[in-house]
Amino acid sequence: MDSSALAALGAAMLRYRLARGLSLRQLAARLGMQGHGGLSDYEKGRRLAPADLIERYEEQLQITDGELRALRTAALAERATSKSDSTEHATGRTDGAAPPAATIAELPAVPADFQGRNAELASVLAAAADCLAGRGPVTVVVTGQPGAGKTTLAVRAAQQAFRLGLQDAQFFVELGAAEPEAVQRRLLRALGVPDAQLPTEVDEAAAMFRSRMAGRRCVLVLDNARDEAQVRALLPGPGPVLVVVTSRQRLTGLAGARRVSLAELTPADAQALLTEIVGASRAEAEPESVAEVVAACGRLPLAVRIAGNRLASWPDWSIAHLAELLRDEQNRLGRLTAGDLAMRSAFALSYRELSPVAGRLFRRLALTPGADFDVQAASALLGEPAEAALEVLAGASLIGLAATPGRYRMHDLLQLYACELLQEDAHRDKAEKALLGWLFEETRRAAAALSPESADHPGGRSAAVVWLDAEAGTILGAVRRISERTDGEYDVLLQELTQLIPWYYDLRCRWSDMVEVAEHARLVAERAGDLAERAFAYSMLGLGQLGQHRYRAALASCELGLADARASGLAAEEAELFGRMGLAYEGLGQYAEAEARHADHAERCRVLGDKFGEAAAVGRRSHTLQMLGRHTEAAACLKLALKMRSGLGDERGVAMAEYRFSALRNHQGHHEEALLRGNRALAVFEAHDDQWGTAVTHYELGRALAGLGRLREAATAYRTAVRGLEEVGEWQRLAEATAAFAEINRR
Repeated sequence: MDSSALAALGAAMLRYRLARGLSLRQLAARLGMQGHGGLSDYEKGRRLAPADLIERYEEQLQITDGELRALRTAALAERATSKSDSTEHATGRTDGAAPPAATIAELPAVPADFQGRNAELASVLAAAADCLAGRGPVTVVVTGQPGAGKTTLAVRAAQQAFRLGLQDAQFFVELGAAEPEAVQRRLLRALGVPDAQLPTEVDEAAAMFRSRMAGRRCVLVLDNARDEAQVRALLPGPGPVLVVVTSRQRLTGLAGARRVSLAELTPADAQALLTEIVGASRAEAEPESVAEVVAACGRLPLAVRIAGNRLASWPDWSIAHLAELLRDEQNRLGRLTAGDLAMRSAFALSYRELSPVAGRLFRRLALTPGADFDVQAASALLGEPAEAALEVLAGASLIGLAATPGRYRMHDLLQLYACELLQEDAHRDKAEKALLGWLFEETRRAAAALSPESADHPGGRSAAVVWLDAEAGTILGAVRRISERTDGEYDVLLQELTQLIPWYYDLRCRWSDMVEVAEHARLVAERAGDLAERAFAYSMLGLGQLGQHRYRAALASCELGLADARASGLAAEEAELFGRMGLAYEGLGQYAEAEARHADHAERCRVLGDKFGEAAAVGRRSHTLQMLGRHTEAAACLKLALKMRSGLGDERGVAMAEYRFSALRNHQGHHEEALLRGNRALAVFEAHDDQWGTAVTHYELGRALAGLGRLREAATAYRTAVRGLEEVGEWQRLAEATAAFAEINRR
């Protein structure tokens, strides 16, 4: 079989074409070629495809990992060395020196079920191509969490690099705890150096190794490196040598090294791996169970391979049976064991190398209630600044970077392992209490900054929103954890949260989060027999249901809350519930009932001296008056609301009143005023990052512009409104905006 880079390029081109189900003729048409004979020659490795054709090939077949370009580079390098073929074929060397006495081919076999990692393989092959093109040596460091398949990828890439042309020698060294001098001696023996001539000093051995490697086209895999010093002593000098290093550490001290980081497999690749192991017919019979097993394995190659091996060893098992076994999180790691393969053992290798402080933090990170965390949360768990310990854990690939800058994440299986270790931590309860106390205090401060009174927050209101955005999942996880406890230790924290977090959930239209937190708060209040707290929970629940357009459910929740508020003497919450009942009646189209509730809400707030509540109620009442056709009264309400909001310094409240005024004037056909007021509202909503306010105001601007005959601008406003309304789930206005946009386009 032809192992040249040109043949490898042709084979890859053929593979991609067949995977897309295209004939040569069909592909030639896509590429703008007159005939397809040339493509046939390229795929058979008879001719080298030009660079522009390779680019069009990748574009048409949606090849994004650069594999074809890397292979073409390797083929060019191979062609460049063809002038010295006679010497090379005789000696295997480009400098005319004699090869070693025996062929060095130490690479182990790669599992036949290898799947995915195309982009990562392409990165290593690009390094191999650079070596062949005279830009070597190149060192590639492959890192990733335990079980990510670092060694498998390194060997697979080395084998492909050999086929590209690095064929003088293949070295594979398991470093682990080995000392550099011992490894040097082994490599020199493989290169033909007798024991009597082996240097005793590390520096001398390194120099001899570089001399013996000079000019050789080689692949050197250094597996499971402990640190940078272990690797540096084994690096070759100038020449066409590809060094692939795998390590649980990131080895950031290796200057000039290229880096490949392995994450989990994609769902498709992970399922393909399991299918390859258990057999296509078996996997195709239970596709949902295949997906569940892969998800339970966290899409880590080692875990999927272990699960597959267990199924292959027990052909009478259904895949659903293994999926059921893996649902039990407490025993999942124990069940991810097959012979001498075990996820727990893979994790233990990395954990044992941690310092005491980093190990303690790793264990306690199992207490984090969200999908990711930041340095402040880690510090609360550790009881001291955690930045250095986080760096150690990240360097050991036991945690990774989350999508949000400045935050970290831990793989699900690693979190299960940390949870097992946590059982031996005598201070776990103290650490959890510190974490939850910190989280709820910070949440309280941030949420208070969004209330009409706008309490101070470091960095201001925008910083509070950014923090809440990042921690929203963690807050929800913490609430779930608190609701599961029956000791009441954290009930006060949840009660405070229930009264403040709605400001954030309302801003971000996180209605499902609001409903869930309210339900948990209601259960905790009932368990404690606290009617006042249950009133707050029902009020929050009703608001969340309003956001979900569940108006009858919201009305029922508000009525239950009203009864609890009256029984507890909560006059302010009673007034607020009247306002929410008014919104529920609006949603049901019962505008007379809604107007009465809003009027009652405004009066109660006036008596209580609640200026913010009164202003909100007056503004809401204006909309019901508009819908009842009482436009003069609606305008009077809005003027009063604007005056009150301005006097209170409530910018977002002013914007809400301006938005309502814009809607009223559009309804009356006064589009110039509607446009003016809409633009005022929009500026404030955008400054406050109010997604709902921005979306609905764009809709009113579209109406105003259309009424003024400025159709192109109206179309732009409607288009923006449609996107925003869809994001916040404002379905009725979305339908109206979509219809208006379509009408504008027809005109």
